[in-house]
Amino acid sequence: MEFLVSYDKTIQDFTINANLGTDFFSSVYKANSASTAQGLVVPNGFFISAGQSWLSVDVDYIEKRLIEAGFLVVRTTIDALPSIHFSKDDVILYTSSPVKEIREYLKNVLYFPSKVCTLIPRYELLMAHEDKGFQELLKSKVELDSLNSFYHYDLDAYAGDFPVVFKTVDGAGSSGVHLAKSKSDLGSVKIKLFSISFFRKIVLAYRKFRLSRSEFDYYLYRHKGFRPYVCQPFIDGLDSDYKILVFGSKYFGLKRYTKNGDFRASGSGKFDSLEEIPTEILDFSEKVFFCIDVPFLSLDLALKDNDCYLIEYQALNFGPLTLNNSDFFYSRVDGGWARTKAKSDLNQCYADAYVEYLSNVRSGADER
Repeated sequence: MEFLVSYDKTIQDFTINANLGTDFFSSVYKANSASTAQGLVVPNGFFISAGQSWLSVDVDYIEKRLIEAGFLVVRTTIDALPSIHFSKDDVILYTSSPVKEIREYLKNVLYFPSKVCTLIPRYELLMAHEDKGFQELLKSKVELDSLNSFYHYDLDAYAGDFPVVFKTVDGAGSSGVHLAKSKSDLGSVKIKLFSISFFRKIVLAYRKFRLSRSEFDYYLYRHKGFRPYVCQPFIDGLDSDYKILVFGSKYFGLKRYTKNGDFRASGSGKFDSLEEIPTEILDFSEKVFFCIDVPFLSLDLALKDNDCYLIEYQALNFGPLTLNNSDFFYSRVDGGWARTKAKSDLNQCYADAYVEYLSNVRSGADER
């Protein structure tokens, strides 16, 4: 959720000031005379889900690892962000929240800092968190050509092919996800998710007699019943998909199966931790990971006839079940993939990913 740890590292003439976002509602501030960084914490001590809504990743451990790597760390509250003056050399590490109200606050208070300094992940990934519509826009921007979907707010605007997978832009698991095999199926979705209230229907009937035709047309459109959604091409013949978590150089995999009579694997509760991850999935995961350019990433992927498809992705505050259940991870070695049998620790994986990513940031700065 939103705790923001700020850390600062000076390497030659390059300074990294990082703020880690989380859910700390107790104000904690750690200063270091050698550090100019400002950090944040959101009110209550929660930082990134550790698998349950009441479990948090160990921020103290991550801070310790960053300090051991040579970074100076500062924490402060997220609501202090508007009063902090950032410089172009600052780097803010943050996370998002599943709570919409906190997430919207984060978007607002991080917007102007994102124009001045570096956010990790960058601001677009915050916009994409819990928003499948923005995920589609970002996919297009970074030229990830996979299952390109139609994004809109008016269901009548969809004029594409069928069958299609309709998704509300928010919602976890398979909530808000429907298969429309025809236009009539989409009509059923419209009745279920886009209908206006009975009270609004009464008001519309009243307005129809009180307004001119053009005025009523404007008013009717405004109250037509809108909801942001995406329509994604349907991949026929699948009985499973893949959940891949990437933490720096480590790749963890889970295979999820559909229930009988259902096309959705997400949220089915039927899964196997993968000892053998298909090479095609690993290669494609690596491509997406580098393309999106983040320390860690959660991917929902499909594989059919040796072709991979990107269903959804998250770079902030995603569930760690895939890692926690895995006794293996994969990494790239000498152009191939090596499997390591080991139980991984979530805190260590987050810390390793941060240090690894920031080391690359540092290397890029040194080259400049």
